[in-house]
Amino acid sequence: MMDANLFLWEAKYKPKTIEGCILPKELSATFKKIVKDQNISNYLFESTSPGTGKTTCALALCNEIGADTLFLNASEVGSIDTLRNDIKSFASTVSLTGSLKVVILDEFDNVSDTFQKAFRGFIEEYSSNCRFILTCNYANNIIEPIRSRMKRITFIIPDDERIDIIKQMTVRCLDILK
Repeated sequence: MMDANLFLWEAKYKPKTIEGCILPKELSATFKKIVKDQNISNYLFESTSPGTGKTTCALALCNEIGADTLFLNASEVGSIDTLRNDIKSFASTVSLTGSLKVVILDEFDNVSDTFQKAFRGFIEEYSSNCRFILTCNYANNIIEPIRSRMKRITFIIPDDERIDIIKQMTVRCLDILK
């Protein structure tokens, strides 16, 4: 079987740590503190702009703290069966390594209201064993009972940091090309 990391640049060069993510100063400090404290809560990573690093940061954060992680693109697999089978079986069991368990539901703003209403109870039911990180572009598409159960982190690049972010991304691209 072929290793996708050898052929897909996106997979091969995706940052594995928060330090490797190109972020505005405030976001970087927030994530570094989470890693230092080794304390993940339930989070809603939001931004109206795609490509700001929400998914990459969620994966890097879980990788860096050594969490057992279940990653699902919620817009593709956001059915009640996925909730009842995949998410419930992952969240309801203890980690064999003693690590925290984290479910990342990417593009959560694209799931149905039915899924969201069913998911709402999972957040509390499995809180002793599992955390949830949701990413979205439109937080208003997520029902209030879920938004109120999450710590919200908004991915915004302040105007005064845009040039520096672009420079960092250019340097990263040049390193990859080398």
